[in-house]
Amino acid sequence: MKKVKNLMVGSLIISFLTFNTAFSKDFDSGIISLGSSSTVIHADVKSERIPAGTMFQVRMETPVNSHNYFEGDTFRSTLLEDVRIGNLIVLPAGTLLRGRVGYAKSAGRFCRGGKLSLNFEHAVTPFGKQIPLAVETTKARNLTADGVFSAGGGYLNALDDNLDKSGKIITTTLDYSTNWGKSFWKGIPVVVTAPAGAFVGAFAGGSYFVTKSTYHMFKKGEDVKINPGDIIEVTLIEPLDVPTN
Repeated sequence: MKKVKNLMVGSLIISFLTFNTAFSKDFDSGIISLGSSSTVIHADVKSERIPAGTMFQVRMETPVNSHNYFEGDTFRSTLLEDVRIGNLIVLPAGTLLRGRVGYAKSAGRFCRGGKLSLNFEHAVTPFGKQIPLAVETTKARNLTADGVFSAGGGYLNALDDNLDKSGKIITTTLDYSTNWGKSFWKGIPVVVTAPAGAFVGAFAGGSYFVTKSTYHMFKKGEDVKINPGDIIEVTLIEPLDVPTN
């Protein structure tokens, strides 16, 4: 009986060592075979690299604004054109790009306009894989030099506009009164109409400036609005490796 037990133990050890040797060879070669009907798994995954500096045009699919969107809120967009490496289409038109609002500030008093920024986070490949994106927004409507969407405005801009319009009221009134005084009696009445026009123009222009400037102290600015269908250009700041199998 003892000899039978020893024989069985020896057989099990030999079988175990044989299986480990075969498994180790298959693992080192990058292929694992499980029986005659098993699926062969390849360790290598092919990909194509889109270089940094490549520009994409994307179309917004969801609305975003600075009034009721906040940091972290999501948005969706799609590629407008195929992205190719040679003759190979790496990312076809219509590829989904997802992202989040990075910064949002609603419009306020003193004509202060709203601001927001968009962070494009990843693309979804035709094979359903999500690949991280490192891009910056480089061209769009109401985009500032630092990549922030801004509705503009501001009290100082309003004051500058009010001053310009006040000056036009003064010069227009003065020109009219001067030309009217020159139009009859050989222009003698101009000595009266010109000073009168200057006085009326200064009063009207000054009143306009004070009234509008006071109004703009309480006026709320405009909010940034990005609508579905709006086109935005983004540029890769890091290379993008796209799996192709």
